[in-house]
Amino acid sequence: MINNTNDIFNSEFSRNYDAYNGRLGEIGDNLHLLISLLLNDLPQQANILCVGVGTGTEILRLAQRHPEWRFTGVDPSPDMLAVCAEKLEKAGISSRCQLVEGRLDRLPVSGDFDAALCLLVAHFILDAERYGLYDQMASQLRTGGRLVVAEIAGEIDSPAFDEHMAIWARMHEVAGQGTRDPAEMKAQLAERLLLLAPEHTEALIARSGFTPPLRFFQSLLIHGWSACKIAPAAGV
Repeated sequence: MINNTNDIFNSEFSRNYDAYNGRLGEIGDNLHLLISLLLNDLPQQANILCVGVGTGTEILRLAQRHPEWRFTGVDPSPDMLAVCAEKLEKAGISSRCQLVEGRLDRLPVSGDFDAALCLLVAHFILDAERYGLYDQMASQLRTGGRLVVAEIAGEIDSPAFDEHMAIWARMHEVAGQGTRDPAEMKAQLAERLLLLAPEHTEALIARSGFTPPLRFFQSLLIHGWSACKIAPAAGV
């Protein structure tokens, strides 16, 4: 599912990940507040899938609000999962969580998850079709189950992109506490990530058996969508 990016998500990166993003807390707080509102109508004992769970931020936030929810987190980076496991243990919620090292396609298909979250992951998949990521998440969800995704998106060759990059660089100067060059960051994005136009992602989600996705969040290049799995056609 995901191209080999474990050279990025090594032990040093994993240990610094939360501190770096914590300096941009207002963005994360807004995103997670909206996600909580989107998931507020799930069952009292909901089963949540977190794809590319990283250090487990979404699990920790949701578990605090919903003491009977259970979580399955999948991630190809053992270093990120190690940090995640430590945080879950410290929060006293490990008994409600299962962590799986590897890609989503390694997880047996259950079709009984009430929601699937995939936050800031898909742009690392260097394929315009995302290697069936949204299909795989659909197969794990029950009919009516909710999908929530967030990714860095945009048309890197568009005239407006450089203006976005200027602000993006300032944002990372705050997070990294050092100067950043917009042109250099744009080159790094082009090398490391595959940014799709938001409309492309929306088409992929809808094509995978979901309702037309709602674009509920945007902060600079970070976009968030939500959709629900629709029932398969009769006879399928």
